[in-house]
Amino acid sequence: METLLWFIVVGVAVLLWRSLTSYSQEKGKNVATKEDIADITSKIESVKANYTERLAAIEHQSALVLEQLRGQHQLRLAAVERRLAAHQEAFTLWRRLLRNVHSDNVHQIVLECQEWWDKNCLYLTAAARESFNRAYFAAASHRQLTRDRVNAELVTQNMALVTKAGDDLVAGVELPSLGEREAERAGQQSNAA
Repeated sequence: METLLWFIVVGVAVLLWRSLTSYSQEKGKNVATKEDIADITSKIESVKANYTERLAAIEHQSALVLEQLRGQHQLRLAAVERRLAAHQEAFTLWRRLLRNVHSDNVHQIVLECQEWWDKNCLYLTAAARESFNRAYFAAASHRQLTRDRVNAELVTQNMALVTKAGDDLVAGVELPSLGEREAERAGQQSNAA
């Protein structure tokens, strides 16, 4: 009986020892899993924080670029309005110049054109700027050329310089029609496809 009791005690001790060993192993796995989860969670939070910082920096840069573009757009709009006004003013002066190219007033109008050109030429397109300048210089000498009757071809070429300014001033402010823009965009889209 003692032996049986001893077997029972040993059996219970072995079962208890196995249970405790199994329990401690399972507990160790759970602790390791919790530590792994904590480590993974920490890494995920670090990545989230990093991406949040990057996103905030990108948003800030985008806001700065957008603000800069808005400022440039406002300047362009103001420049477009001023450019249109300058072309109109130059066209008006050119018409007066053209009407008076054979009159005694031509030199007074040439001086007005030159004064206006000095103050506003940068608002004209390059072609209009050059053409307007040539026109009032040609107008200043045109009357004398026709009086002297030096060379008919020279007179014709000189008058062509005066008249060309009108075309260049008009061309400097022409805008494409909506039809042209739409056709251009459609062409770009079909080329992209």
